[in-house]
Amino acid sequence: MWSHASSNYSRYTWTHFLRSKDETLEVLIDFLRLVQRGLHAQVRVVRIDKGTEFLNQTLYVYFAAEGILHQTSVAQTPKQNGVVERRNRILVEAARTMLSAGKVPLFFWAKAIATACFTQNHSLVIPRHKKTPYHIINDRKPDGENLDKIKEKGDACIFVGYSTQSRAYRVLTREQE
Repeated sequence: MWSHASSNYSRYTWTHFLRSKDETLEVLIDFLRLVQRGLHAQVRVVRIDKGTEFLNQTLYVYFAAEGILHQTSVAQTPKQNGVVERRNRILVEAARTMLSAGKVPLFFWAKAIATACFTQNHSLVIPRHKKTPYHIINDRKPDGENLDKIKEKGDACIFVGYSTQSRAYRVLTREQE
């Protein structure tokens, strides 16, 4: 089971993996504290569906104490929570594609969801900001240093022909120009 939250402003998405719905309340409150204290951002509105895990007195008291407006969507109306619903679909489809393409067992679905979320936060450009969600939230571009596997592994060359001595190409490197 998993839960996620998306910022309406930046479209940055956070994922949380849960053992049961009973953990939802604690995870949500911890997450809101992280955003408010860690990112120094005031959470003004929390919009959630009418799942029973969200409808309880503890959460109402927390929202009131923090000055957070609590909105719920009408039952069976996912359009009212469109940003999160769309992000959910995108993450699930991306994870499904990764698992299928890699012939990886479904046991790794949580890792695939987390990877899809990370990749999208670091690469999707939000048109109105012309920045990635990561850049908007952290006020700096993602560095990509830990993405060595997808970095270029060769040098830029000019193809000049085929080798007659081996199965290789003849190329001109920048140093040879």
